[in-house]
Amino acid sequence: MVYIVARIFLIFFSTALWQISAVRADEFGWDCKRNRANGQWQCVNPEQPMSKPKVQQVVEEQEKGWFSDTYSSAQEQLFKRLQQQFKQDPWAMCSLKLGQPTFMVDKQLRELAPINVSADQSEIFDQKMTNFSGDIDLERADQRVLADEADYNRNSGVLDLYGDVIYTDGGMALYGSSVRMNLNEDKSLLRDVSYILPASPIRGSADVVYRDSPTFSRFSDVTYTACEPGNQDWILHASKMKVNDDDGTASIKHGWLEFKQVPVMYIPYGSFPTDDRRKTGLLTPTVGYSQRTGADMALPFYWNVAPNYDLTLTPRYMSSRGFMMGTDFRYLWTDSEGDIKVEMMPEDTQTKDLRWGGSFQHKTQLTKDVSFDWDANYVSDSAYFNDLDGSLGMSHRSRYLESDANIAYTLPWMTLTAKAENYQNIVPNQDDKLLPYRRLPQIKLDMVKDFNELPIALALDSEYVIFQRHFPDGQTEGQRLNLKPSISFPFIYDSGFITPKVALQHSQYWLGGDAPLASTNASKTLPFVSVDSGLFFERDFESLTHTIEPRLFYLYVPYTEQSDMPNFDTSLYDFNSGQLFRDNEFNGPDKTQNTNQITTALTTRLIDDGKERLNLTVGQIFYFEDRKVNLAGDAVHSELLSNLITELSSEITDEIRFSSGMQWSYKEKAIGRGNTDLSYHGLNNNTIFNVGYRYRLEQVDQVQPAQNQILASTIIPIYDGWSVIGLYRYSFFDHKTLEYFYGIEKDSCCWRFRVVARQFTLSTATAAATGVDAKPQNSIYFQFELKGLTSLGDNLEDFLLENISGYRKPNY
Repeated sequence: MVYIVARIFLIFFSTALWQISAVRADEFGWDCKRNRANGQWQCVNPEQPMSKPKVQQVVEEQEKGWFSDTYSSAQEQLFKRLQQQFKQDPWAMCSLKLGQPTFMVDKQLRELAPINVSADQSEIFDQKMTNFSGDIDLERADQRVLADEADYNRNSGVLDLYGDVIYTDGGMALYGSSVRMNLNEDKSLLRDVSYILPASPIRGSADVVYRDSPTFSRFSDVTYTACEPGNQDWILHASKMKVNDDDGTASIKHGWLEFKQVPVMYIPYGSFPTDDRRKTGLLTPTVGYSQRTGADMALPFYWNVAPNYDLTLTPRYMSSRGFMMGTDFRYLWTDSEGDIKVEMMPEDTQTKDLRWGGSFQHKTQLTKDVSFDWDANYVSDSAYFNDLDGSLGMSHRSRYLESDANIAYTLPWMTLTAKAENYQNIVPNQDDKLLPYRRLPQIKLDMVKDFNELPIALALDSEYVIFQRHFPDGQTEGQRLNLKPSISFPFIYDSGFITPKVALQHSQYWLGGDAPLASTNASKTLPFVSVDSGLFFERDFESLTHTIEPRLFYLYVPYTEQSDMPNFDTSLYDFNSGQLFRDNEFNGPDKTQNTNQITTALTTRLIDDGKERLNLTVGQIFYFEDRKVNLAGDAVHSELLSNLITELSSEITDEIRFSSGMQWSYKEKAIGRGNTDLSYHGLNNNTIFNVGYRYRLEQVDQVQPAQNQILASTIIPIYDGWSVIGLYRYSFFDHKTLEYFYGIEKDSCCWRFRVVARQFTLSTATAAATGVDAKPQNSIYFQFELKGLTSLGDNLEDFLLENISGYRKPNY
């Protein structure tokens, strides 16, 4: 950080004295100027005899002790004046991403720009000594130096700057009481330095800076903080610091960290990187608590093995489980990268078993068009994540652990992939017979070709898959070939569109396994005929634009007997507005619906300056014949109408949004599904409030349980960056609270603190389906981060992002 100071001075002054383009001397009248450090005016009587000015220490010293401010009021005033040297306030966006190019330095412009020097007086002695005095101002491109006096000895190459020396450029600003630079020996000495690096942004001070070489500097009595001027919440101190620019490291001795004027940590010796180069050492520890693991503590150690290899060792202790060791090995080659993770617990104190898990990710770009991906994962038992990964975020984890390998050949109009997939059950007590089929392998070819001059589009969806069970369980295995070529004729105009389309699906099976079907070979061939059309009507009413968008979609697929065909990977799509315009209600080729239907839909919008103040969509499918194809059984669906779908949304204001949806079931003569969401996202006060309601009748065909829940979440600022956060989810169907968490956070440009307590319970239906104990699980997690320095605890940002709608990760 601070060591950059000396380097910039050397570059600047090594050429400054030889490229003077202008010198100004003011010899008459009162000499009044504003002090650069404290902002006060100082005047000299013209009748006073001229003499060499005495340099005063403007930034007065103060008694520095524990529980007192590190920077005096005069020093804070100086930092604020340095802050004003930039066109943008470095702390305006609280951006603490090191190296962010918000403040740029154009070195080429500096080399071409002339240097202007002005001073009240200048003298040359014996052609060797040059003296500038009185309001010295040197400028070149974005660089500027202000000082009270300067002496330059051409023979020794020594340049001395005295007084309130202020240096600024696009990448830094600093103040020093005096600067001595030996241009011949490439050394320098700076005293009483205060600095701001805006890109980070950070600020600090040093009593003395010794620049022994262009790449090595020593510091005495250093301070460092990311807090903006006027805020001294945390400050890092060190009596000695060395910076080696060759290897990008800095080391400190006798360092200590203070928070809120209270010393919280003593660091007898420490080392850290000064740039983005990796460095071996301890990483941030994590601490948490949950009912399943107890107190949970981990302390990672990072080992920079080589420029393209590194290894992280993470010893972890769980008071209720025992000791676990984790490793994370990463590698990077020219066209490849990978990550190998393994963690092992020699003995779980509760289960008395060896427990372990591992994963291997690898990516390779074989050629410009060919890529290869590998993602292998395995754990010792199905309860591994449930027992050892804590309770935070478990509601979002998949029921199965997937492993796959994929090779793809990609062109603008074609994609050819070969893939292998495997699954492992990670839900305790769940029957392994529910595991999806392995795909060993799946070969898929997809092609799309448009003709710019003709309204013709050709497409092909095809795949060949070998399905295998994980172990003999009496279920069918086999191979499937599916081909679906199509041709469409899109006619698109400003006022509407019409797209006729014809497709042909052929599926061929070769079956076997422990329980083969009646026929070991089965096939089906079905045509699809569809016409999709829509119109756009638009009218302006002063500041509003009103649109009416009717849409018609006709689909015909004949019936073919499919009861002798297996179901390897097919299920029903969730019925919603998107389902109105699909050509198959099943999401896999094992089942193809028979239908003769027409979909009618109408959307109307009110648009105000690009914002949808109102969006209403109503849609309905009319069936002209019975639907006989099912996932299981031989039920016939003879309803004439699908559920009536109604969706309404509105950006009521820039801060308030409303959305809702409802499906009326003619079969049940009741509301089959409904949802309502109201959200407030404050633009100026960072307040977030969401409340939503979900309702659904039990859907046996889609194996979806009934749902009747309310959900509310919020982030409410209280005072000075402190906010309360919370979420509450209640099931009227289960008559119990499914989940809640509450916590408090402090977020500022300087530091961040969060603590969250959570209780999570599976619903009755979910617990019955998975076999997981429905007892409430409690956990507590916290995060403490000194921005620009270090952090402690768990990163809760992903958790808040998943659970509180409207939350955005801070960019600082």
